[in-house]
Amino acid sequence: MRINDIEYIEVEVLDVRSSSHATEAFSLILTDKFRDDRYVPIIIGLNEARAILGERHGRLPQRPLTHTLFADLLTDYISDYNIEFVSIDEYNEGIYYASIVIQSPNGSYFNVDARPSDAVAIALHARVPIFFKKVLFEEQMHITQKTSGRQEVADYMDLYSSSKTQASEPGTGWGAMTVAELKEILQNAVDEENYELAAKIQEEIDKRKA
Repeated sequence: MRINDIEYIEVEVLDVRSSSHATEAFSLILTDKFRDDRYVPIIIGLNEARAILGERHGRLPQRPLTHTLFADLLTDYISDYNIEFVSIDEYNEGIYYASIVIQSPNGSYFNVDARPSDAVAIALHARVPIFFKKVLFEEQMHITQKTSGRQEVADYMDLYSSSKTQASEPGTGWGAMTVAELKEILQNAVDEENYELAAKIQEEIDKRKA
């Protein structure tokens, strides 16, 4: 699909992963809808992980969450406005940027800036497609082997989860992460006001610069 002359691919939510002892960061796994061996992990927060998992498994609380309030208000109560799709458009210094694309009553479209986690939760609730900028997806993607793809994805997610407690040994924990990946977790830690974790991650980033 082309959006404003830029090629996008449609993606699906494979899962949201975390270890049982880690609550600071979760990984949203987005796979190419037509090639499930290709995926991109995006670090998200606890509340966003709950929202996405709730949508996937039909276990939302009785009272509306923020993403359901937004989607229901727009589609059910504001006449002739529709959520058409969401897209993940940019990646800058460890942070992904997304858009919610809405059709107005006159048939024109406009974009609402959003975090990928919120955009994905809204897409799942509104049952609209999720698109990922193709060149960005291919830059950030990981590839699994067909024979054990899901297990390899799980292993990769365990790396994120275990990073909270492991030292920066080469090939394990933080030592196996790129600076960009560390910055994603750092941003999430700051957002969650987990300053102890943020300080540890910043220390690891500073070591890489030394």
